[in-house]
Amino acid sequence: MIVALASPVLMLLSAGAMDMARYRGSVDELQNIADFAAIAGAREMILANADQNSIQAQVNSVITSRMNSKFSGKSFTKVVEVRMDEAEVFVSLSMQVNGMLGQNLFPDNGLVKADSTAIATASSKICAISLDPTHQNNAFHAENNTRLEALGCSIYANSTHPNAAEVSNGAEVVADLLCVSGGFKANGQTNSPGFIDGCPQLDDPLKDRAAPTFFAGCDHLDLDISEYTTSVLNPGVYCDGLKIKHDAQVTFMPGTYIIKDGPFIVEQEAIVEGKEVAFYFTGDNSSLKFEDMSEINLSAPINGDMAGMLFMEDRDKDNVEDFEILTSGARELLGTIYLPKGKLYVDTNNSVGQDSAFTVILANELHLHGSASLYLNSDYASTPVPVPEGVGPVGGSAYLKN
Repeated sequence: MIVALASPVLMLLSAGAMDMARYRGSVDELQNIADFAAIAGAREMILANADQNSIQAQVNSVITSRMNSKFSGKSFTKVVEVRMDEAEVFVSLSMQVNGMLGQNLFPDNGLVKADSTAIATASSKICAISLDPTHQNNAFHAENNTRLEALGCSIYANSTHPNAAEVSNGAEVVADLLCVSGGFKANGQTNSPGFIDGCPQLDDPLKDRAAPTFFAGCDHLDLDISEYTTSVLNPGVYCDGLKIKHDAQVTFMPGTYIIKDGPFIVEQEAIVEGKEVAFYFTGDNSSLKFEDMSEINLSAPINGDMAGMLFMEDRDKDNVEDFEILTSGARELLGTIYLPKGKLYVDTNNSVGQDSAFTVILANELHLHGSASLYLNSDYASTPVPVPEGVGPVGGSAYLKN
């Protein structure tokens, strides 16, 4: 008798449990379909010949196929938005879940909805990465009326800190994509879509790049060029650094310059220029400082083990160094600046890099101060200087924004 009396209650409880399991499973499955369809659309966007109609058709096809597979015969509604300007694909799906006990037990009377947005990064090249994945604050920072212009390419900040990137106090950043793994603060200006947080971290694309080979000794020791002289320097090992000052004019001949155990400093209206040159910084206190009023015109090698590399830091250095561009006369910095441990500061009241066909920056940290305007051009076809593999015009990817 007790069993007979309890049976209806047990059946109701069992039916309720099965209804809730069905509801939760439907919620998860619908979200999976929305995510999959949005990613499929973003990947379609990567293709060179993709247009809005072809992307829309691809997303609709994926939705239909997946819904028929998981919810055969079930009616549903969909919204698909292909946002070409933002390189985004938005998918929204909704359907009614029916239970053995009706819909009253379910949230929203059984109406299940799933939204997903995926981003395509393929159409943009990579022109700057702040590499440090754990930096605590402002691994990328632009402030005080500075401007970073990276038309046709993307900027990434790998730090997962809530304040990994900041654009403040009148600063302006213009790029195809501003992607930060952590969070950001932006009371300056950014172009649409502005910073996107929660982006996947990028591996250092040059982490396997071999260091240049060089003679273990010194070709020059604490070389100081000054007093209005005109000089020609040759590749070699410059121990205890290299200083150029007092209106000196120096031409660097093609090749690799090893800056060892000291800084490379250009100051006091000195002028330096060089075609097909590379500078490798190794040892204690090896760093870079282009002081105010100096004039810099340098381009990276076309061939050899430093092809495409303008400034490269020894990744095994013990100390973290500051690399500083403080002059408005650094008009040409053609090539890749690779500082896997260093901090790059651009602090001037004028433009930097505007005459370069391209400039790529990979630094542990990147900071813009003063009223600097840093140009990261991406006109790769106009120069024989190669872009190292992994930066510049790289292959595309797609990921979920939310």
